[in-house]
Amino acid sequence: MIGSPMVVEFSNLCNDIQAKLQLAGCLAEKEGVDVYLVGGTVRDLMLNRHITDIDLVVQGDGLSFAKRLAQELKGYYIPHSNFLTATIKMPDGNIFDIATARSEIYEKPSTLPRVKPASLRTDLKRRDFTINAMAIALNAKCYGKLIDPFEGRKDLDGCIVRIINMRSFIDDPTRIFRAIRFEQRLQFKIEFETRALLDDAVEKKMIGELSGARILEQLKLICLEVDPWLSFRRLEELKVFQGINSNIVIDKNLKLLISQVCKFKKIGFSKKENGWVLVLIALLKPWKVDILKVILDHLNPSRRIRKAIEDMPRWKTVEKAIKTGEIKTPAEFFHRVRAISEITILFVSLTNNDNTIRKRCELYYHNHRNLQLSVNGEVLRELNIPEGPVYKKILDEVLSMKINGDVRSDYDEYTAVQNIWARRKKQMQN
Repeated sequence: MIGSPMVVEFSNLCNDIQAKLQLAGCLAEKEGVDVYLVGGTVRDLMLNRHITDIDLVVQGDGLSFAKRLAQELKGYYIPHSNFLTATIKMPDGNIFDIATARSEIYEKPSTLPRVKPASLRTDLKRRDFTINAMAIALNAKCYGKLIDPFEGRKDLDGCIVRIINMRSFIDDPTRIFRAIRFEQRLQFKIEFETRALLDDAVEKKMIGELSGARILEQLKLICLEVDPWLSFRRLEELKVFQGINSNIVIDKNLKLLISQVCKFKKIGFSKKENGWVLVLIALLKPWKVDILKVILDHLNPSRRIRKAIEDMPRWKTVEKAIKTGEIKTPAEFFHRVRAISEITILFVSLTNNDNTIRKRCELYYHNHRNLQLSVNGEVLRELNIPEGPVYKKILDEVLSMKINGDVRSDYDEYTAVQNIWARRKKQMQN
């Protein structure tokens, strides 16, 4: 599966990426530094998995090297000086993350570390698991040579997730989430002693030491997995969720919700639309307001994400109005839900058991939520309609007619404005 213990082939990388790595190696020779492919990139390369990230470590001045490499690749250089790292975004969409080989010092558990330049071995030792602590040399003199001081290759063969540092879960409890993600994604097994250290960190309530933002980031990464249910189930089994909030329930209903949402994720959901939030909404059932407030106050998501989650209880009143017949037409549905997050409506359209409700949500999400009129306030002024609150009332009525299919063209909209205004004038005169 993995090939030579000394030299790694790059055959499952596209030719363009291989060329960029060779260029990085040649530049390193000129600059007098050593550059390595590292971490998850090496792990996935050796497992013949699809490579999505290119991570490089420089033994030397990584920021200076990254700037020169960006010039050579005609990419956009983004430094992160506090962490001795930089990102190169290239015109073809490829992204290289480049770091100075460094050590990390955790002054307090669960906080971000201080970093300083160090050797490659020290850099690899600071990493979480042996399977993520390998490097491949890119300098021309030793191109492709595997550096594996912690026997990560052996653990890849054995399908094992093994911690490197005995204090890893204490120093950074986000590694608890990472261990479970890798275990479930790769279908590996957390090694016995690593499991004992993980259990100890959970028992010491180290999850509670993390900031809400760091927990949310870990939940997001799980939501982005191909099958988040696997990791959620394992987090529950290892009692990790108790460190976040005991009201989070992992059951068969959640499994069903996630499967329904993930069908849509496979079709495609742009990053801009925050598709992962659909999975988060499924996780944070049963959507009781008081429980949600406590959880969201802790996680502190963006306003848009918070609204998408908080609108689930608000949706329940809409659903009740549909079932009682209070909402009959598409326009009535539109006006009741347009203040509700579109992500919430999408979630309902994917998961609601009532086919009629799902269809209403689908129609709103795909056809009506961004519907525009050709008539506007300027048209109303041209018709000598006095400005005021009546403008909104007229335009809302025309929009309702368009949603219900009663007007179909720009001319129909214009005529509808005239008729509505004539009727209103008559009512005022009477």
